[in-house]
Amino acid sequence: MNFGVSRFNYVPAIVAGTATVAAIVISQPVMAKTAKEVAQIAVPTTVQINNALSPGDSGSGVIIAKKGKTYTVLTANHVVKNPNNEYTIRTSKGKEHKVTDVKGFRNNESGPDLAIAMFESDEEYSVAPISNSDEATIGSGVYISGYPLPAGVGSQEREYQFTNGQVTNVRSSNDQGYTMRYAAVTRRGMSGGPVFDVSGRVIGIHGQGDTDGIVAVQNESGQNTGEAKTGFNSAIPINTFVGMLSQVGMEKSAFKIDNKPPANVDAEKVEDGEAKGWFADFGKEVVKDVIQRGLRRILPF
Repeated sequence: MNFGVSRFNYVPAIVAGTATVAAIVISQPVMAKTAKEVAQIAVPTTVQINNALSPGDSGSGVIIAKKGKTYTVLTANHVVKNPNNEYTIRTSKGKEHKVTDVKGFRNNESGPDLAIAMFESDEEYSVAPISNSDEATIGSGVYISGYPLPAGVGSQEREYQFTNGQVTNVRSSNDQGYTMRYAAVTRRGMSGGPVFDVSGRVIGIHGQGDTDGIVAVQNESGQNTGEAKTGFNSAIPINTFVGMLSQVGMEKSAFKIDNKPPANVDAEKVEDGEAKGWFADFGKEVVKDVIQRGLRRILPF
């Protein structure tokens, strides 16, 4: 996908007599962050999307824009597909907000499995930056953020999860837009959650996981508390969403955009228990100016 913006910044030619010299400055990759630093962005921007009538269909999402008191959450369409349901969004601060509007991109079994959900609040929440998903290639490190469904009998709490992974394939097409494949541990309820690159920018929306790689998750007492999918997962690249903004009446200027390529490094391994601690550390934070204002340029999609 190409909006006609070059990844190169061209310096005006220097004319001396009859000779003209053109200098080209290549954009340097943005510095990689540690897993904890990416979590500091992911935790306050990742939300639960709860379905009261069908809790098993609840999912996750990510705050990508704010206008006045209205916040926009990007998620998977199958998480919010029923217009007769009342959906609520629960943020990392523990606040519940009613979804006021849903706009989907998938109609009559065609189009990507994406949707935006809106909510209003006087609270101040962080907005996640987005980046050029075309930069994600085989071997790229990623992090997946979301809220698995409650685990265990009688449990109502959805505990935050943040895992590392690696891109294994980028397909040219898919019926629902799931062209980015990666190896990572995910669980039911994380659908619609963001996929971050190693520099802390959203590059995809998680929504599919293989069902042939499911293992039981146990607590410290050895009791089964749910299931984790250890195989390959799929996301819809963020470029797919950006390329269809006109369908929902939005423009690129509404988002925090960082067009620098990511660092070419693996995602750090997230150890057991780290995500829980980071949620406690960052859940009530508001991360401001995640990217410098000077980097808010149109992406070279």
